[in-house]
Amino acid sequence: MCGRYVSPEQASIERAWQLRRGSGLDFPRRYNVQPTTEVLLLMLDAGELCLAAARWGLIPHWWKQDQLPAFTINARLEEAAGKPMWRDPLRRTRCLLPAEGWYEWQDLPGGKQPHHIRRKDGRPFCFAGLMSVWQDRLSCAILTKAAQGPVTEIHDRMPVVLPDEAHAGWLDAGLKDASAYARDHALFEPFTHYAVSKRVNNARNEGPELLEPLTPP
Repeated sequence: MCGRYVSPEQASIERAWQLRRGSGLDFPRRYNVQPTTEVLLLMLDAGELCLAAARWGLIPHWWKQDQLPAFTINARLEEAAGKPMWRDPLRRTRCLLPAEGWYEWQDLPGGKQPHHIRRKDGRPFCFAGLMSVWQDRLSCAILTKAAQGPVTEIHDRMPVVLPDEAHAGWLDAGLKDASAYARDHALFEPFTHYAVSKRVNNARNEGPELLEPLTPP
C-alpha cells in the first residue's frame, strides 16, 4: 500500500515534466503527504499535460451518500478492473501523481518501524493514478501491486511507479487494457530504503528532518 509520501514542490514538477506555468496553483514541497488532503496530479487536458489539485481518496462519480467513501487512497491493480469503485477510472480517467518517495512500515518485534523508500538516483517519479470528478470535485487514488525488489524487505505491497517513457501511454485515452499496461511497465529495481524517525507517524509533522536516516541507538 501507500499511506504517506513525499511530494516535490510545484516548481520542481513543472521543470521535471516541462509544464507550462500559470496553473494558478502554488504547492510547496511536502514531506508527509497524508490521505484526504489536496495533492498535485498530472493529467491530460485537451491533449496537453497539465497540473491539477485533487483530494487523495477517490470519490466515484456515482457516489450518493453524505459520508465520503473510506479506504479509497489505494486501488489494488489485481482487482481494479473488476471493482465498481475503480472500474470506470481505470478505463477512462487515469492520471499520474509526482513523488520523491513514500513511507512504509516494517513489522518488527518492538513495533512498526517506518522506512523511506525512494529511487537510488534520487530523481522524482510518478505513481500510476486513477481520478474521478464528483460534484465538481476532483479526487484520486494510487494503484498498488505486489512488492518486488528491495521493497519486499519492508512490505508486501508497493505503489505502481511508471517510468517517464510510459507516462504518455498511461494517459492515452485510447489505451485498451490499463491493467496489463501497468503490470508491464511498472518499475521496481531502482528503489532503495532506510529507516526514519517515528515522527512521520504523526500526520501533523512536516519538514526535511523526516527524511533523515535513523541513527542507531
